[in-house]
Amino acid sequence: MMNAKEIAIYNKIKQAIIQQKLRPNMQLVETEIAESFGVSRTPIRNVLRRLSYERLVKIIANKGTFVTSSSKEEAKEVFEMRRILEGEAVKKACLLATEEQLLELEQMVEEEEKTHLDIEYYDAIQMSGEFHLKIAEMAGNSYFYQYLEDLISLTHVIISIYGKNQEEKDACLHHRHIFHAIKKRDEQLAAELALEHLIDMENNLQFSDKNQLSVSLTEIFNPK
Repeated sequence: MMNAKEIAIYNKIKQAIIQQKLRPNMQLVETEIAESFGVSRTPIRNVLRRLSYERLVKIIANKGTFVTSSSKEEAKEVFEMRRILEGEAVKKACLLATEEQLLELEQMVEEEEKTHLDIEYYDAIQMSGEFHLKIAEMAGNSYFYQYLEDLISLTHVIISIYGKNQEEKDACLHHRHIFHAIKKRDEQLAAELALEHLIDMENNLQFSDKNQLSVSLTEIFNPK
């Protein structure tokens, strides 16, 4: 388990990956990151192991650690798995969700609707992911949550590379419709809406090469 300092570093690196400040295939040098955060290499290793577990970075023996680069094929595999898992998770949520959980989900939707035009793209992506994880939690199966947490982290990276910022407004509307279906305990409708939402997300991806920016880790984590 990571300590508070490591969690803070983890969050900053993860945010930098999703914001594309750390580009796909960019090498993350432990000594440079440690120097940027003013810590030893030990906490950096712990953070990179956590990011590797989430498949946000790849640790290659005798070469180093690199930011994950998701290909078109890998992106399609991620969305395929999400459709399989979330189609079932949302059905279970319809059956098992408590009134308290439904209220929490509704509050998440309302907050997303209020803020999606004013917050940073990274925060909007995070908020969207939290909605899906809440449904996994409501399904009452820890494996739904565990696997979806990893897949959603990968989705964040995929969307940050290939996505379009204007998608967030559509996501808010989709989330509202999914919430209403869950509240009505309509398993079939909720599953159909969840699948349509994920298909729409995938269809909105634009698979094209983007220019790689040359930037140092110090400039990212310790700008002057």
